[in-house]
Amino acid sequence: MSPRNALVAIAVVAAALGTTALASAADGGAADASVADAGTFTYDPPGQLVPDSGKGRVDMNVYAPGMRFPIESGPAFANSQVWGHGGNEGTGGQCDKENFSYPWHDNYCETRDWDMPMCPGGHGHQGQDIRAASCKPGVHATVAVADGTITSVGSYSVYLTTADGTRFDYLHMQDVAVKEGQQVKRGDPMGKVSNQFGGSATTVHLHFNIRQNVAGVGSVYVPGYLSLVKSYETLQGLDLPDAAPPPVAPPPAAPPTVQAAPVTTAPEPAPAADDGGCAATGSSPPPASFGAVLALAALAMAFARRQKRRAR
Repeated sequence: MSPRNALVAIAVVAAALGTTALASAADGGAADASVADAGTFTYDPPGQLVPDSGKGRVDMNVYAPGMRFPIESGPAFANSQVWGHGGNEGTGGQCDKENFSYPWHDNYCETRDWDMPMCPGGHGHQGQDIRAASCKPGVHATVAVADGTITSVGSYSVYLTTADGTRFDYLHMQDVAVKEGQQVKRGDPMGKVSNQFGGSATTVHLHFNIRQNVAGVGSVYVPGYLSLVKSYETLQGLDLPDAAPPPVAPPPAAPPTVQAAPVTTAPEPAPAADDGGCAATGSSPPPASFGAVLALAALAMAFARRQKRRAR
């Protein structure tokens, strides 16, 4: 093949690849591209919701310590389905890169009509919306967050209940892999992240709830945001033990004992007027050769005057 033909072939392949990329972007490939530069994992504080989406609950409790993250692998992005891109109150489309970037956003207690005793207004969103690594339905697997029993399988919801009574709810999945009454182990497959909504469609995400008995309140949906943060850090290998503290330096050795000098009765010399930090001991006598130096100086001056008169 001639160099000219080779260049033409390369151009054709590049154009084809560009067309493929555009088609991929149209069906969610744009989200895949955004994941590559999602950056370092960060998250907004609990209770800090998207502006104008309601009043969150500031709660630093981790209600399900030690649970596994409900999506099999990362990256994943906790944020608002309704107020995010492509949602009813958002702009753009659900595959926009903004939905697949950090920081995470809490959306427990986001504006809804559900009775929620732990929300500031008594109503709100029961759990947390989580997007997988892309907006493609039926691609990203969900898994059991703990050992337990499948206590309900609905048209778009699955409930996993553990021995202590905690219930974990998975909503909007497809390809559900469990049935009611089944015993599951932590990490077992549950289904795939999707957009199922009882015959209609929502955006592609996993809605995840934690329900527990809370003293003085009863069986309620509790904030799951920090439990998800902790489990995600474990999934991503970000919860490594803190570095060992630096070794403690040994205490300095005690200074050697110095025998005190005998006390004398001689008076201490007075410091000089321009004392710079060291006490002066008075003026020293001129050295013995000082007179000779003066004599030589006088002779030199006399010789200079004699030479000057001769020059006239």
